[in-house]
Order: sequence, then structure tokens, then C-alpha cells
Amino acid sequence: MASRTGMNNSKFIVALFVFSIISVFGIYAQTSELSASSIDKKNFFVAYDGLVAVEAEHFYIQSNSEIRQWYRTTNNEGQNLGRDEDEPHHKGASNSAYLEILPDTRVTHADTLIRGENFSNISGKMGVLHYKVRINDPGRYYVWVRAFSTGGEDNGIHVGLNGEWPEHGQRMQWCEGKNQWTWESKQRTKEVHCGVAKEIYLDIPEAGVHDIQFSMREDGFEFDKFLLTKDPNYIPKGEGPKVTPMWPLVSYFKQISASVLENKTLPVDDFQIEGTGFYKDAGGKWFAINPNERKEAQTTSTFNFKEGNYDMIFVAVGESDGQSEFTILINDKKLGTYSPSLSEEIFEEGGKFNGLFENVKFEKGDKIRVISKIGSADGKEWARGRWAGIIFAPVGKGKEVQGTQFSALSEVAHTRVPTVKPPMGRIAIVADGNSPDPDDLGGTAVSIALLRAAGLENRLVHYSHSCDLERVERISAAAEKERHAMMQTVCDVTARRWGGFDGLTFFDAKWQQKETVKDLSNAINASTANDPLWIVEAGEPDIIGLALDASSKEKHRYVKVITHHPANDDAGDFYTWQQILDFGVEEVRIPDQNINLKVNLPEWDWAKNHPDPRIQWIWIQGKIAEVDDVVRFQKGKWDCSDAGMVIYWITGATDGGLEQGTVADVKKLFLDYIENTK
Repeated sequence: MASRTGMNNSKFIVALFVFSIISVFGIYAQTSELSASSIDKKNFFVAYDGLVAVEAEHFYIQSNSEIRQWYRTTNNEGQNLGRDEDEPHHKGASNSAYLEILPDTRVTHADTLIRGENFSNISGKMGVLHYKVRINDPGRYYVWVRAFSTGGEDNGIHVGLNGEWPEHGQRMQWCEGKNQWTWESKQRTKEVHCGVAKEIYLDIPEAGVHDIQFSMREDGFEFDKFLLTKDPNYIPKGEGPKVTPMWPLVSYFKQISASVLENKTLPVDDFQIEGTGFYKDAGGKWFAINPNERKEAQTTSTFNFKEGNYDMIFVAVGESDGQSEFTILINDKKLGTYSPSLSEEIFEEGGKFNGLFENVKFEKGDKIRVISKIGSADGKEWARGRWAGIIFAPVGKGKEVQGTQFSALSEVAHTRVPTVKPPMGRIAIVADGNSPDPDDLGGTAVSIALLRAAGLENRLVHYSHSCDLERVERISAAAEKERHAMMQTVCDVTARRWGGFDGLTFFDAKWQQKETVKDLSNAINASTANDPLWIVEAGEPDIIGLALDASSKEKHRYVKVITHHPANDDAGDFYTWQQILDFGVEEVRIPDQNINLKVNLPEWDWAKNHPDPRIQWIWIQGKIAEVDDVVRFQKGKWDCSDAGMVIYWITGATDGGLEQGTVADVKKLFLDYIENTK
């Protein structure tokens, strides 16, 4: 192909490899940006419902690449090594990019075949690509690859698993579909050179993150995409299924945010992006700047937490191409400027890249502005000013938060099964839903269904929604009215479809404030040592405070309030969190449930595609929140984070309850119930 260069939206690590002389043409297999990984090594891909698709260019490392390497080709970049005589084929390639194993020295059958150089019938010996794929449902996965073959000497590859190269992963072969991108899953045999269908597969014995590997059989092979499927009759069409790269199971920002329970956070999702000059990078977890378009960007958000002094941690991303500069202003007054150090890898997260501003005074409503200016280490390649958000820690705790060790939690699959073993007592849930964040739509549907699935519907003695008693400017009166209607519908329809809640009234806390307070105070007054009341704080604390004030003080010692996020605690218009505790109730605080339950939309495809309409109904509620037009930070997400407190309660609460429930836990409880009630 013709040699082409161009600016790419990502900068890559230039790894060092041993140069090997290619005897016939005197050409070296050498490393360049185009052979470096374009995805962070912590990233992985997840199989949903027995299917996962991965772009070829999304490998995390190459190995055994001294003689032959894989090079990326896109619409503005490519590599020319050896007799790679055909034109580039990025047009029609999925993601407009593909890999080719180069140099290509055996183009026709007449060219000399040199084993161990331009041909390897032994899998795993040359040009190995590595991909991290998370498998939650072990078993046999059939492997399909999308390739472009122009002849008989560029149409073979091998596939392996975790460093092993099983017989049924060897000698994938293409004979049909020449000179076009073609899906194939056939194994070449002595008897059938063009391959036998359904004989290329990997037997994956256990759940977890696995290393899926592809190695060279013939140089010049062009590789666009692969997929694994448990369905032996599945045949991909066109570009195949959509690829959704997963960033670390727990984001660095979310993990250090949860390191101190009192932390308050402003992730980049809470900052404006439209018209700011930023774009969302890394699956939405960072803001970044495209250096081809601008060198500076700025955005603003509002401090809506309890006023006071905090240690402020600015969570930036270290980059190898340069040191960006971040200036933070509060109400247009400069707080300070910070530049993260250079990273060794293309980008890195960790304490040494975070800025710490200690003992800073904030008042509710303060405008926080971030101005980013990208930097360059050599004047040619530019960093992108990547950052993840801001954390407000208690004074004196900032260094502890900043130094939190990060574990991506991607090495071992989540395999433990949730066990229903609730504590003594009853449960009451107070949710909002009429505030700007629409996450209570999904959270309410999941919470009600979880209680029914666990057989605990009779233990729910109060449910109220729309507990935000004072409307804020971020949501219009008309939009808030819509939310009230949607929340009432979610409650009533979910309860009817799942059944078991006939004697329960779902209250609109704002529009039925008197009735709501009376109902919750009655539940409080019915509490005893052997029948305590557990109140789930899934919104502002005001209704809880009003009900406590209206109930018997003698009963407050039998009340436990479960909370997971300071954003709820400090959002009251009439009660502070401390005033709630001053009633004499027991605080039950668990980690931020957003960590595992605010997830990328495809993680709920199992519900979207489930045949039971009760499961589909729940998925619809989370999807409605995702397409909400009041806030932007739910885009691409399915969020039932408040339901994590219900998971915690039904699995034991303070007696070993799951403090970090997952979508897998929700799925297990739901599907077991569906299966057992057929």
C-alpha cells in the first residue's frame, strides 16, 4: 500500500522491540505508532448473552513480534513494509480501521515460503495479538473473524486462549469472499483446505477476564474484527455486532471517591460539555481536548453540597505526550493552577497525577470553573488535557483520598451468588425522582421488583417518591410535572405487574406531603426492638425529618436509616443530615452504589431482550432515564444505584449484606424468580 501519515485522535506508546533482518528484502520488522496499542491495558470487553465483538485494533499488547508485527491502517494513516502491493482497505472496515501483519513478503504462491518468517503453521509462535475479554457465562465459544484476502497467501490466522493454543483454534482459513471484507469461521484440514465450518472454537471453562490471542499464520493477513458466540448457528452480517469497549470495571475516579464515606464528588458528567471545547474520552469517564481543533477548553459546574471547608482533589490524567495545565476558579476567583506529571505510558491514573488543594471554603451554589490548556513535551505531539472530576474530602483527609490505591477489579469475574437473608424488621423507601437526576426511574422499578423477587413484598410498609420539596432551577416546572407522573407510573405499574403490593399506597411526597408524612410516621411509631424500621434514603432527607418530627421520640431508637451518598444527605431544604441523626436514629452508611450500578447501557441488554414483559418493563424505565433531556450525565448509562441499598437490605444489611451489589446480582435474583414462578 502507499505510505500515508496523518494526525490521529490518540497518541500511542512507542515500544522497543528487537530488530530482525528479513533476509530476502533486507527489511526490518520495526515498531512505530501504528503497531502500538490504541487501548489502555486496563480496558476489556464483556460478553453479553453469549456474544462479544472486538475491533482488531483494540489489542492491548503484541508479543513475539520481532520478525512480524501488526500495523494499523485507518483513513489517514498506514504502514508500508515489504511487498504490500494492494491498496488500503479501510473503506468498509468496521470503525474504518484494521490491522495487517507486515512485512508482507509472500504475495503469490510462486514466492519463497520461509517457515518461521513469512509463514507459521505453528500457532502462537509469531505476531501474537492480545485482547482482554470478560466471560460471565463459561462454555464453548465459536470464533468468527472478519478479514480481507486478495489471494491464497494472506488468508490464514490462529486463535488461542490464555497462552494456550488448542487444536480447534488453529488454521482459520478463507477461500470465499476474496477482495472484500468477509466473515469466516472455518478450520483448514488435510482433507478440506478451504476449511470445515463450526470447527473453530474456544472452550472457556470458567468465568473471568481471559486473554484472547491471535497469531500469524501468513504474512499480509488483514484483520478487521472478531467475535465470540455461544450460538453455533450464528452468522454475522456486514460489519457485525456493535463493539463496546469496557473501561476498568471500577473507574479510578469512582474508586477513590468511595475511599472516604464523607467524600462529595463532581465527576465530569456533572460539568457542562456542549460548547465548552471538551469531548468525552475513554468511554465517557474523562473530558479531553482534541489538539487538532484547539489548545484550550473550559467548563463550569455548581457546588450543591453542604457549605464548609474541604480538601479538594482535582483528578487529572497523566499523559506521555505533555503536561497539560488546569486552572480552577471559584466564582471567577482563581483557586490555583495544577499540572500533572508526565506518565510513562500513553496515559495513567493515580495519586501522583492528582492536584490537592487543602482546607478550601465552599458555599452551596458556588460556581466552579475548570480551564484546561494542553501541553507538549516535544512541540510535536500534544497531550489532551484529560481529567475525571473533582472530589471534596473532609479537611485532613485529602492526602488519604489522593493516595488511594487503584484496583481495576478486572482480573476475576464476579461469581458469588446473592443470598436472601434480610434482617429483622420492615423497610420503607423514600425516593426523589422529581429532581434533575432521573435515575430514580430505574432505581424504583428495580427496588420494587427486587422485594417481590426476594419474597419480601409484605415487609415494605412505605414507599414515597418525588421527595424533593423545593424545585431547583436545573429542572423546569413542566419537566418536574412530567417526572411526578412518570414516577407514579413506575411505582404503580411495576407493583401491579410483579404483584404482591395490593395493600400498599405509593405516595407522591411533594404533592401528597401531609399523607406521606403521616404514613411514614405511622410506620415509625409501629417500630419495636424486634420489629425495627429500616428507611432507605433514596433522595433528599426532608420527608424523613418531617416524619421523625411527627412521630414518637421513644420509637426513634428502633429506626435505622440506610444511606450511600452525601449528595442525598446534604440536599435537604429543611433538614441537614446531622439534624436527622439528632433524632436518635441509627445511621447505616454503605459505599457509593454508583460504582457498580451506574453502568454502560449494554450491561442491561439481557433485560431488553428478555421475553418476559416484566423484565422488559424494568429495562424501559432505565432507558427513559437515559434519554432524559433535563440532564446530560445519564447518556449511555443505565442507573439503578439507589436500588443497591435494597440489595444490601435483602442480603443481610448489617449482618453481612452486600455493600457493593452489581447488575449480575440483580439479574440473578430476577431470573431465579421468573424461572421459579413459571
